[in-house]
Order: sequence, then structure tokens, then C-alpha cells
Amino acid sequence: MLNEKRIFISGASDGLGRELAYLLAHTADCRLAICGRSETKLKETLRTIYEINPDMEVFAACFDATKEEDCHQFAQNVKERFGGIDILVNNAGANIQKDKVEDIDIAQLKYMFDLNCAAPLIFIQEFLPGMKERQDGHIINVLSSVCLHSIENSGAYSASKHAMNILHKILTKEVREDNIRVSGIYPGGIDTNFRENKRPDYLHPASVAKAILDVMNTEDGVIHELVMRPMSENNF
Repeated sequence: MLNEKRIFISGASDGLGRELAYLLAHTADCRLAICGRSETKLKETLRTIYEINPDMEVFAACFDATKEEDCHQFAQNVKERFGGIDILVNNAGANIQKDKVEDIDIAQLKYMFDLNCAAPLIFIQEFLPGMKERQDGHIINVLSSVCLHSIENSGAYSASKHAMNILHKILTKEVREDNIRVSGIYPGGIDTNFRENKRPDYLHPASVAKAILDVMNTEDGVIHELVMRPMSENNF
């Protein structure tokens, strides 16, 4: 199903986004747009993609997704290069503060809202008109299992993800008649550089990437919500 599709993955310089890009390079003859904040890591992602699939067409750019104008500019460049996007994977995100609600730093809270909620919304607004015009498309929002419960000392991150989650759920209903599929991915702990310390008991990013690929390949419907947790977690 993914051959000749135009796929955009944000946050592809590391972790889950990088693993998904590698998996697509292995399995699909698609055109891929990727972005990330770290130039060094994004170059490594590109190098490995081309080692896997030398013929894959990839458009990549390094920028800070909390910068609104940079998000708009990249989206415009993608549309000029590919003519649009068939599958949008909003993956970029970060949790930069773990404190009690009374101690939340407002600047850090705003940063997480910009990255975890505003940036995905910008990309949706940029690529959705083309999907509606074609009456076809798939938007995949990587959210978090924090949207499904409350955890002490994660108020800022949880607030930003909950905000994106409600936009996601409303979008799912608003674009249904345009034949646009919307899927939410709700992973628990993933063992990536997202965390300060290694957590081998958590999900491997390649496992979550494989699940997202299965969501993309669903032919006779749409997976609205996919929840994945490591067996070591009991916060449900």
C-alpha cells in the first residue's frame, strides 16, 4: 500500500522517528520527507536510509519545530518538492521538565506546547487542504499514554500532550467525510534518547515503528487508537 506514497515524519533524527524512517526504507518504495533538530543526527539518519535503499527519494531539513515560521517554510518546501503529502506522521516531541504543578516553569511549559501541540497542528493545517482536495490521506499523531491517565510530576508534558490529544480526536470526526484517516498512537515508555537514562525494560523504538507501519498498511478501515505499553508499566 505504501509504494509511491509521499510520507512525512517529523522528529526523524533520533528515536522512534528514525526507526520508522529506516523501516520504510526497508519495506516501501515511497518518497520520504523528514526533519529533525540535530543536524548531526539527521545526517546520520539520511546516511543509513541511503545505505538501506540507495534509490529512495528523501527530502530532509534541520530546524527547531518550536519555530512557527520554520515549520511553515519546511511544509511549503515539501509541497514544492513532492506536490503534497499522503501520510503525515506527527512524531516530534519532548518532555523537558518533570516537576510538581506548583513548580512548573512557564517558559518550559510554553516550549512543550509549541513542540508537542502547535507544531503538529501547523503540519496538519499545511497538508490537510491537499488531502481534502484529493479526498484521500492519513494523519498519524504520536501522542502518549499520559493522555490516558495522570502521573505526578509530569504536569507540563501531560498538559501539552492532552491539548494535542483533544485536537486529534476532534480532527478525526471533522475529516471523516473527506475520506481522510486519522490515527492516534499512545505509547508508554520507549527506550530512546528522549530519556536521560537507558530503560531496557521499556519498548524498543523499532517495535513501535513496526506497529505504526501496520497502522499505515490497514486497508479496509482505520485504526483510530493504538495503545502500546511495556510489560513493566502498570499505570493503566
